Amino acid sequence: MNNIELTKLDLTSNNREVDAYLKKTIKYDYRGHSLNFQVSQSLFSSHEVDHGTQRLLRTFTFEKIDAYNKVLDFGCGYGPIGIALKSFYPDSVVHMVDRDALALDYSRRNAVINNVGDIKTYASLGYDDIVGTNFDLIVSNIPAKVGEKALSHILKDSQFYLRQGGRVAVVVIDAIVEYIASVLTADPNINILFRKAWPGHTVFHYNFTSDNRLITKPQESAFDRGIFDREDKVFSVGTLSFPMKTTYGLSEFNTLNYEAELLIDNLQTIQNRPINTGLIFNPGQGHIPVALSLRGKTDKIVLADRDLQAIRVSRRNLLLNGYSAKNILLLHQIGLFHIEGPVDCIIGILDDKDGPAIHEMLLEQAASILSPKGIIMISSSSTPITRIEKSVKAKKYLDILERRKFKGKSIMTLKHKNY
Repeated sequence: MNNIELTKLDLTSNNREVDAYLKKTIKYDYRGHSLNFQVSQSLFSSHEVDHGTQRLLRTFTFEKIDAYNKVLDFGCGYGPIGIALKSFYPDSVVHMVDRDALALDYSRRNAVINNVGDIKTYASLGYDDIVGTNFDLIVSNIPAKVGEKALSHILKDSQFYLRQGGRVAVVVIDAIVEYIASVLTADPNINILFRKAWPGHTVFHYNFTSDNRLITKPQESAFDRGIFDREDKVFSVGTLSFPMKTTYGLSEFNTLNYEAELLIDNLQTIQNRPINTGLIFNPGQGHIPVALSLRGKTDKIVLADRDLQAIRVSRRNLLLNGYSAKNILLLHQIGLFHIEGPVDCIIGILDDKDGPAIHEMLLEQAASILSPKGIIMISSSSTPITRIEKSVKAKKYLDILERRKFKGKSIMTLKHKNY
């Protein structure tokens, strides 16, 4: 790895990683086209194409929208909106974006399954990473728990990516419909073309009345402008105390969970150990990488997560606490497959919602890049850690140094088999 700050976006995972998350295949018929979508339990609406998405797509029939040249599916998930629109009008160019690397992998896979081409699938946090402009249709099933500033950003900053006269079509749940309506109706530059409510959802279509070529686009990214920010807070664990700038859309904005506390407390065991490269997976808001940077000498810190927002806010909090930007590597991906070893210290929280196959895959990947004198620290609920403990003892690819329990949570420290 180069000794520079670097972000690698859209590292396509291997089939094993995607398959580990696979739940089932669901079917959906859209305007005469029978579509199949592979889905993951870890993604939104894994039982069926959700009612909000179906209602949004149905409104294109109501509005007799039968042709569109360039479409942006914002927050694409596993791809039902973008792929459905592409299947109905195959001459269109469709961009599907999401902040979740797992969603992007399933979108790519589902585009192949449904035999649709010319779909560009890539990561973006808000509109910060959108490639190109002049879309004549932007569509989104808008997430509810991102904060009002982010909701306004999604609605209003779309104007910088539309062609003149282009249309935005969104579906929102009842919990935020009043706020969405207030943003759209309060802006004199927005013209609501269509509005329809169903139990649980409302769909809006709108465009912008002003020439967007005459409107100045902000120079800073939405992330740098604080669009996703929640609050500034000082966190304390043991003898450590550090400031953090937290964001909406991620947990631990106010207090640490027990898994993170266990890991941070356990860092004292490596306080005097020199670490050339430390890797944190699933870093969340960045508490663990910040604590690692403060506990001892860590030359390089790698942040790996499927959530683009998590690695960007973690990087920001490292910088806030004095860590050098040139020594941070961001990897937006599933698992640890694309990381180059050797890594001296690997730390992460296993998500309870992920199954044993995913946990096993992560630990095997961690073992494969661990330096001969390296250690791994993982925490989770006690049941997943017990499964990992049994697997490691049976397969003997790592040695267990310690396991501790606290209020139904566990932490386990492992070392290289040859150490």
